[in-house]
Amino acid sequence: MRCTGNVSVSCGETLPLLIILQPLAYPSGIAPNRLLGLLIYEQDMALFPIDVIIRTYNRSSMIGDAAASVIAADRTGIALRLLIVDNNSADDTPQVLAQIARKHGEQIITITEKKPGGQMALNAGIAASHAPVLAFFDDDERVRADWLQTIRHEMADPATDFIAGPYKPIWTIPEPEWIPEGFGGVLGIIDNGPERRKFGSGFSGMLTQGNCAVRRTIFDEAGPYPAELETAEDRWLFEWLMAHGKTGYYCPDLEIGHLMQADRLKRDYFRSWARREGRDTAVCDRLAQRTAPIKKGWYWRQRFGDLASLIRKPAGTPEAFAAELNLRQMKSYIAATIFRAGN
Repeated sequence: MRCTGNVSVSCGETLPLLIILQPLAYPSGIAPNRLLGLLIYEQDMALFPIDVIIRTYNRSSMIGDAAASVIAADRTGIALRLLIVDNNSADDTPQVLAQIARKHGEQIITITEKKPGGQMALNAGIAASHAPVLAFFDDDERVRADWLQTIRHEMADPATDFIAGPYKPIWTIPEPEWIPEGFGGVLGIIDNGPERRKFGSGFSGMLTQGNCAVRRTIFDEAGPYPAELETAEDRWLFEWLMAHGKTGYYCPDLEIGHLMQADRLKRDYFRSWARREGRDTAVCDRLAQRTAPIKKGWYWRQRFGDLASLIRKPAGTPEAFAAELNLRQMKSYIAATIFRAGN
């Protein structure tokens, strides 16, 4: 099953039914493709519907194994659809996706989103979704066999709005010694411990886009991911969830394996991350109408501490590199804030 463009309708053969349903659907606030999906799922009320969304770009060598890990997971009692959004790849991704769709049938929906940017790909996947629970993971990840069952178990509680889980590294080369403590998230290494914990006060963890499940109604309320966000979609969504009193949990059983790619195990990759992180943090602060941290004393005390570490610590040590990354984030944050203020 394949869709091309930004239209959320899945396939041409459903259009006549959607046209019939349209006048019935919109008065209740449900778009026709959403209503069609609900009608399909209602054919077997014993199944728990989950739409899994994965975005990909020029990773034809990875996407097949990523999709296979979802298909191979325990789907007992689950009505699964896997929506794969190709963000206009220039490699042979379209051919690989066509092979995946032929092999696995209608549970695979492939979408082409021509607008560049991960946030655009996510929005296209969400627009094409039907299930009341949406799950997300990335093309360089592999889900655990019980991943879908963990989502089913956790989201069966109607009071739970979202969940997220750990990312365990799959090393293809030895871990570099220069990676600073606390910066594993740059590579997608996230582990908040063995206990299930509620997000919020007293817990510093956050929802991460590459391994989470969210109720579809959240996006009805929050709207699509902002176009201004190039890489920090999860930060924006998590801050919205917290600001609106939504309930979510860190679930250690919601585990994925994350491939550690050699081209990311370089200092320049971390420096590029720092630039993006500073910029996107500034965008999130602006969208949330928060006071910029650069206007607060604690922020500058921390940055002066980083400057001191950069001077005192031996060059090349993890401590010195951490200080450098923090200062690069500051520079990017200030640049993004000043640029915005000047427009």
